[in-house]
Amino acid sequence: MTLVPSSTPFSQFRLLSFDIYGTLIDQETGIVTALLDSPHISKLPPSHPFKTSRSELLNAFKKHEHPIQKLHPTLLYKDVLARTYKRLISTSGDVLGDEPLDAAADRFGASIKDWQAFPDTVPALKSLAKHFKLAPLSNIDNASLKLTLENGLAGASFDALYTAEDIGSYKPDLRNFEYLIKHAGEDFADDFGIEKGDSEEVKREKVKSQLLHVAMALFHDHVPAKALELESVWV
Repeated sequence: MTLVPSSTPFSQFRLLSFDIYGTLIDQETGIVTALLDSPHISKLPPSHPFKTSRSELLNAFKKHEHPIQKLHPTLLYKDVLARTYKRLISTSGDVLGDEPLDAAADRFGASIKDWQAFPDTVPALKSLAKHFKLAPLSNIDNASLKLTLENGLAGASFDALYTAEDIGSYKPDLRNFEYLIKHAGEDFADDFGIEKGDSEEVKREKVKSQLLHVAMALFHDHVPAKALELESVWV
């Protein structure tokens, strides 16, 4: 995928939609920290690739995560994490301790509350909130997002919340972005200049022309956004 500059003036946008985990929250550090602290991986020798290479550990984790999301689109994200943990441990060729797998997996799934925001995230959101409506479009369950808003994103606020749990699928599924367009048009009709007599197509175009999606992930966010001709910015 090629990223090209946009000619749309920034002042034209009314709503900024955000990916949360990986863009605003340092998801990779959160995952790595929780895995290294887990009862199975923590017992590995210091020379093990999971201990010596952050990318090795992350790649092994991600290899299992996306297939689970795709196969189980309505599974809550905390349970996706737990199931990914179990698959990572059970498919490893190493002896990783005798801790009960289910309990360790559930603790790992609950680690979302401990994931921290990037240092500039909350100040940036506070500044942007003075000029735009803000809403996450996130591969997350509602309970975990609530914990993130109370912890890692404490001090920031959003005008609407769009989650994988409510949508019933995970990005990069186009349904998530279709949901964003539809519900943003309903939630921010006045901001988009949507009028009572507008057709569905007119409403849709008004939203698309004034919505900017902000994300880090090309695969999960920018590719599907581009497929629906949504403006997006890579951070």
